[in-house]
Amino acid sequence: MEKAIRVISRLNNQLYADAIPGHFATNHSHINYYIDMSAIKHSLTRSALAARMISTYYSATSVDTILCLEGTEYIGAYLARELSKGSMGTMNQDKDIFLVEPDSNVNGQFIFADNLRHMVQYKDVLVLVTSASTGQTLTQARECIEYYGGRIAGYSALFANIDELGGLPVIHVFSGADFPHYHNVAQSHECPECRAGKPLDAIVTPRGYKLL
Repeated sequence: MEKAIRVISRLNNQLYADAIPGHFATNHSHINYYIDMSAIKHSLTRSALAARMISTYYSATSVDTILCLEGTEYIGAYLARELSKGSMGTMNQDKDIFLVEPDSNVNGQFIFADNLRHMVQYKDVLVLVTSASTGQTLTQARECIEYYGGRIAGYSALFANIDELGGLPVIHVFSGADFPHYHNVAQSHECPECRAGKPLDAIVTPRGYKLL
């Protein structure tokens, strides 16, 4: 694989992501960059900065629970703190916000343990992911939340290649437009690298990537 390209957030110059060029497969698509958000997800300072940025979009939105996917638990904790310490009169001031992470069954569907269901049922749930390139993971999260009797409060991602889902905006720190020539395709026969006979470099997982 080629050397990573460092991209600085247009919203805050202390936040950056490393875009690694190559031929990658996710659960839902083939992509030509792995967008590495490790510097944000695993840094106290940058996690807090990202959470603060995201929280500004939800000052007037009720949030009871944050559904943390793809290793976003640290950012989720900072986000809950930012929302609950909002200024006087904001929607979530002094609220005790739950943080949950689902399990998945053999079909890849998200499920909740019985002891966590009350944190979703009848709650306004904000979904937080690392990457929303096609919207498939966000759609699965919505279906899961609604199945357990919760309501979608919003969608947020560190990286998103979509702007909205089901009429709700996808709030993000980085977008596909921040990375030169970024593309993702849902079917391998539509993938330029596959058509050119280039083998996969790595498989993308919720926590990173694994070289082949």
